[in-house]
Amino acid sequence: MKVNFVFLLPLAVLAASAFVAPAQANPTGDRPTVTPTIVAQRGERSMQASQSKPMLQGNNYVGLAGSEEGAVVNGRYALSNRFSIRPEVFTNLGGDNGEEGVAVLAPVTLDFNGSNGDRTFQPFAGMGPGVRTGDSTELQFVTTAGADIQLGKRYAINGSVNYLPFDDQQVDFVAGLGYRF
Repeated sequence: MKVNFVFLLPLAVLAASAFVAPAQANPTGDRPTVTPTIVAQRGERSMQASQSKPMLQGNNYVGLAGSEEGAVVNGRYALSNRFSIRPEVFTNLGGDNGEEGVAVLAPVTLDFNGSNGDRTFQPFAGMGPGVRTGDSTELQFVTTAGADIQLGKRYAINGSVNYLPFDDQQVDFVAGLGYRF
């Protein structure tokens, strides 16, 4: 196989210059380089945008709770400053009627601000889907209302009332403690 070095020489020069010269070199020094200014402007805009939006950090939690059905693992994940998803997993192991099973609820809630912008008491109300397993699997629908009470920086007490209209109009009361992150 015969290789023509005339065609490889310009390719080698381009490759070597890419490794030797910096990407934004200005060897003459007579014209300004605009790229760092653009990057700085983007950084300022993103910093201004992050300062104008309230942080959602610290309002999410995962917790343990109890209900009439049994043990509950619940949580809160903020979708925005006004809406959250509040998943709950109920376990009914060895319940009153001998029926064992798990229910998973995922209501989307509207979060109300506390009085005078107070973030320690945060009521909510919402609705969403759910699934109950056991002897058979059933789709559920849940409406919920309740409140979170912030305890310092890392903990929250939560309580809610869940109404499941398709499950013989069942009402569950849930109360627990959550770890905020």
